[in-house]
Amino acid sequence: MTILEIQHINKSFGKKVILKDINLQIESSSIIALVGANGAGKTTLINIILNLIPQTSGQIKFLTNENWKQITGVMMQDNIVLHRITVKEIISLTRSYFDKPLSYEELLNISGLNNHQNNLMTGLSGGQRRRLAFALALAGNPEILFLDEPTVGMDSNARNEFWQEIDRLKKSGKTIFVTSHYLEELENIADRFLILQNSTIAFDGTIKQLRSREGQSLVEFDSELNQIDFENLANVISINLIGHHFQIITNDVNQLITELTPYLKAIDNLQVKQSTLDTLLLNYKENNHE
Repeated sequence: MTILEIQHINKSFGKKVILKDINLQIESSSIIALVGANGAGKTTLINIILNLIPQTSGQIKFLTNENWKQITGVMMQDNIVLHRITVKEIISLTRSYFDKPLSYEELLNISGLNNHQNNLMTGLSGGQRRRLAFALALAGNPEILFLDEPTVGMDSNARNEFWQEIDRLKKSGKTIFVTSHYLEELENIADRFLILQNSTIAFDGTIKQLRSREGQSLVEFDSELNQIDFENLANVISINLIGHHFQIITNDVNQLITELTPYLKAIDNLQVKQSTLDTLLLNYKENNHE
């Protein structure tokens, strides 16, 4: 079921075009990852959807019988820290804005700040503030959740726990729209990827479809040979050498392995891997898919 429609959204600041004819349908019970370079317009698009800034033209439609603010949760990139207010007070205050909020106890558990509920927000660490911001985003028990760089400032354990909670929310029927610089996290959990490039949605699909479209694999091995020995092999897109460890991106892994046969006695630890989302996005940009 479609929960949100984005129709012909354009946004310019003066003569600078930020977003150009963005059209999307967002389905319920899914995780949508919006990715792109810094300055691509990811946060701008989220701000327009949330009516925080006006679009130049186009329409945003929440397909619900309820007030869209009552079904929406938001965790922005920057923490909002209020002075002279405690964790307990900010959770209670935020709950009061919604008709059907989650319980105080559930939100406190989500924040992981059970032993800090009487602490001032200003006394929390960066990671604690992010977890609190996540709990506040869930205060209204939203149907759709917008997360802009949600795990910035969290340590690895906190990030793992965060994504486990996101997976639980998806299974409960929530829709999550997320941006993140930790691309390795997104490729393991997102159902749909949107690549924002040159002011438009350059790609809209699954990670499997992106890999198929790019047709690339990563071949890794250790060797005392020189990089120049492999540069003239067919189907090599790029070579990265770290010490004696080679990382080769290829668009025909079977042909590359065949061409490596004469070198096998000088190669150790040969592995073939799927390209990571980082690599796919880099090559997507370099291949000028506009």
